Amino acid sequence: MKRRRLPAGLALACTGALALGGCPDTTLPPFDGSGRARVCTADELLAFQTAGFVEERDDLWIAFVDVGHGDATWIRTPGIVDVNAKDILVDAGDSGEAPRTFAPDGDEALVDFMESSGWGPGRRVDYLVVTHTDIDHYGGAERILEDYQVETYIDPGRDAPDQSTYQRLLGAVAAEPGITVLRPAAETGIDPAVPGATTSQGWGRDVTVRLVSANQFASSDNDSSVVLMVEYRGVRLLLTGDTEFSLEEKLLREGANLSANVLKAGHHGARETNSAAFLDAVFPNDDGYRYAVISSGQRDNLPFADTVERLLDAVGMDGLYRTDRDDAGKSQREAPGDDHILMRVTEDGELTLCYAFPD
Repeated sequence: MKRRRLPAGLALACTGALALGGCPDTTLPPFDGSGRARVCTADELLAFQTAGFVEERDDLWIAFVDVGHGDATWIRTPGIVDVNAKDILVDAGDSGEAPRTFAPDGDEALVDFMESSGWGPGRRVDYLVVTHTDIDHYGGAERILEDYQVETYIDPGRDAPDQSTYQRLLGAVAAEPGITVLRPAAETGIDPAVPGATTSQGWGRDVTVRLVSANQFASSDNDSSVVLMVEYRGVRLLLTGDTEFSLEEKLLREGANLSANVLKAGHHGARETNSAAFLDAVFPNDDGYRYAVISSGQRDNLPFADTVERLLDAVGMDGLYRTDRDDAGKSQREAPGDDHILMRVTEDGELTLCYAFPD
């Protein structure tokens, strides 16, 4: 693993105001009619940042990192740090190397955010999950392998021989000393329909991670996505990669247990994603927590208006969070890094989401 020091980069909002009593717990105005959600308090921001410095964590923290157009979800599980507390990355944004890129600094935004949150280069990433072979999901993974001590790498097992950047990533994984590689695809004999197929241990104290789907032989790269259900204290998060209608329909036909409190919306809120039937299965009850997160950036038609409407119907104005919230008028290079979203599940099972803004 190469280690290089990066600039401190982003600092979360309000930390400079702690001595003055912190920032108010306020509410944002509507964003083009498609979501109104809460800003993190100073205490929440401080609690997230110090999760990298304490000896033991009691809460589950999840950061939906604003990497522009792309995905990067950082999961920080409860337990004793460097023992049974885990730091997990599901996708790593775009590196901007491909001829066609929509977020040239996604990986930089991710590493800056992690470093400013007390988890800089040289620290451990227990699991690095690449959901599928789209560069806006895997582009920053090589940077993570360079800068961090990655213990376990997971992907769906799809080779993508025509993608030189993905082949380079696979080469970097193979060259990493001591790394464990898991490919929960058909040829491994691991059945994605079996709960806990790749998740029998090691995800953090009292945290379960269930493999919902992963299929190297899917008809499209998007529908090969590694789909995960994360659960702590009865609160569930469904991470869907770039799942589209066809995979949603397959999961519904198979009777997959999709019920969750928080949905990371599939494929950045694209047109053929997050169907009404799928959302009904994810949010089957009117009571309890219901949130959806769209990870997107500066790209035309994403998220798609009809998809946003379906998500609003499912979770309401206060339940929809978007990483493209403040991107209007910005270039693709300027868009990453200004709309990070934090999710917290306390030891008592209380769930909150909020926007964490850089200063």
